[in-house]
Amino acid sequence: MSLDEEALEAYLKLLRYAKPITIRGFQRLMGYKSPGKAQRVLSKLERLGFAAKTSTGEYIASRELPIELSMYTVLERFIVPRSFTYAIYSTVVVAAYSALAKPSMHIITLLLALITPYWIDALNGVRILRKILKNRQSKSQPTTPKP
Repeated sequence: MSLDEEALEAYLKLLRYAKPITIRGFQRLMGYKSPGKAQRVLSKLERLGFAAKTSTGEYIASRELPIELSMYTVLERFIVPRSFTYAIYSTVVVAAYSALAKPSMHIITLLLALITPYWIDALNGVRILRKILKNRQSKSQPTTPKP
């Protein structure tokens, strides 16, 4: 059994909610019409290891991301590309070095050229994540039947 689009969307919403939630609360969060569907989705997430049931019977999202989002990491309630962390770290190091050592413009240009791929990858990761989330959201919107 794998994580389908509906379960991935549910996982992402549960992850953003970041607190234990009851079946009824999850039903409202997802906009489901029945608590049975909410129960089935939560049970599937639990079987796949993306959610855990607490001692009070509530569910909470696992911090481990599914394979579809393996290039991302969770910081608090946000999902960010892993390369974003590297881009920020390398930029801070280059800025500190430039401020303290006062290197020549050639060295600064070289250092900026070294960190540029991190930023390109991070921005591309944000774009892809938005696309994934937008596709999940548009597919979850109910469509009106055509006459």
